[in-house]
Amino acid sequence: MKRILSLGLVFLLWAALPCQAMAEGGAASEPSPAISPEAASPSPSPSPGKAPAAETLPELPLPDASPLPSAVPSALPAAQAEKAPSIFDFLEGSSATMEVDMIAYYLGEMTAAAAEGDTEAGREAEANRNALIDKKDSGEEKISFDDLYLLSKLIYAEAGSDWLSNDFRLCVGEVVLNRVASPEFPDTIYDVIYQKNQYSSVSSPGFSTLVPSRDCVDVALRLLQGERQMVPSVVFQSNYAQGEIFSIHEDLRLGATYFCVSSNLDLYP
Repeated sequence: MKRILSLGLVFLLWAALPCQAMAEGGAASEPSPAISPEAASPSPSPSPGKAPAAETLPELPLPDASPLPSAVPSALPAAQAEKAPSIFDFLEGSSATMEVDMIAYYLGEMTAAAAEGDTEAGREAEANRNALIDKKDSGEEKISFDDLYLLSKLIYAEAGSDWLSNDFRLCVGEVVLNRVASPEFPDTIYDVIYQKNQYSSVSSPGFSTLVPSRDCVDVALRLLQGERQMVPSVVFQSNYAQGEIFSIHEDLRLGATYFCVSSNLDLYP
């Protein structure tokens, strides 16, 4: 009986060995992933005597064949290099309109310089304007920057308050120019303004460094260009009547300002 049991056990062990081997083999090795036919197949080798086909590339735009501008300017001729071009070099052969515009431009430069107190720039603009007037014989009236600047300062000192009107400022400046034209007073704007005991504002310490407003400069320019509101015989401006009254300017802060004519009317046309 024991012998039969032993033989049965040996048979069971022998039958179980192939199953265990198969189980261990399956865990140890995993199936390799599938490879596509295209990836697995090698690239076909070129036939003998034939060059491999060139790979097709997208067409790119050709570069512009026009020459690039030179970054370094060509050297100027010796004559031009020695002397920088002036505004008159550019105006040669220009239209009459451009010439007049440049004359007006320089006048604008003069007024801007007067409003900034820049006498150097103002005198330079005057010189350029006068030279252009002479060169083109345009007939424009020449205006002195020093006259424009000084007249603007006097108007500003006498009537520069922002609440005052330009009409009042015109009258103040017109008295100065009427005096310049009169045989009873000095012949220049400078001498009229600095005449002793005439304009108290001129003797104040700040008058020499005073910079006029743009409104006062514009009024002075209008007067120097010939604009007038009164008759030539009006040569007095004060806070009281000095002879026959031509007009009175009433102001709540300054009071009354009288503009009066000369008593020597036979001296005026």
